[in-house]
Amino acid sequence: MILSSTGAGRQPGPDFVESKPVRVLIADDHPLFRDALRLVIGQSFAGAECLEACDFSQIGAALDEDEPPDLILLDLHMPGMDGFTGLLRLREELPATPIIVVSASEEADIIEQALACGAAGFIPKSSPKERMCEAVELVMNGEIFRPEEILGTRAKVIDPLLEEKLGSLTHRQRMVLSLLARGKSNKQIAYELDVTNTTVKAHMTAILRKLKVTSRTQAVIVARQIGRF
Repeated sequence: MILSSTGAGRQPGPDFVESKPVRVLIADDHPLFRDALRLVIGQSFAGAECLEACDFSQIGAALDEDEPPDLILLDLHMPGMDGFTGLLRLREELPATPIIVVSASEEADIIEQALACGAAGFIPKSSPKERMCEAVELVMNGEIFRPEEILGTRAKVIDPLLEEKLGSLTHRQRMVLSLLARGKSNKQIAYELDVTNTTVKAHMTAILRKLKVTSRTQAVIVARQIGRF
């Protein structure tokens, strides 16, 4: 992990109140692209501090710092990420920290899936620096950045089979799924619902079966794709 400070840059947008230097974790395995993202942060926020990670284990080291970062720029294909699983793990660890996925992938389905997994934005690596700055400042002002040049303005289409699967869940199973989608562990879900851990595991087994998925990560993706959790 490398700690550095960016040079002077322009001040944040009018909606973002900066009381101290912005701390940004740049997680990408390509040094040149980390340099490019550091320039983007420096142009967006004067005096910003940048943490750097080149694999998922280094992200963990950065998160051991006393103060969490204000923003994470994340490459989905970095070593150790395991795709969307790494993103979901970070969302669980830092629910209040916005995460922007920065990726060479430009498929609309990948972008939508990243946003469904809790990313606050998705920046294609082919984007010009000005577009990246726009995305960073938008997210830091509490909004979601969607690359409309790829996604267009299309309305979100929900698969009726997905609706049917979610509709098959009992009220208690939906509560368990909702807590799971918020990053809760089985132990935390058991505590909040005042049930045993064994009961939560039984609900999880039923949820995976009804949603026709094989992992908790896939269940969360399904839940977030429908936009109700």
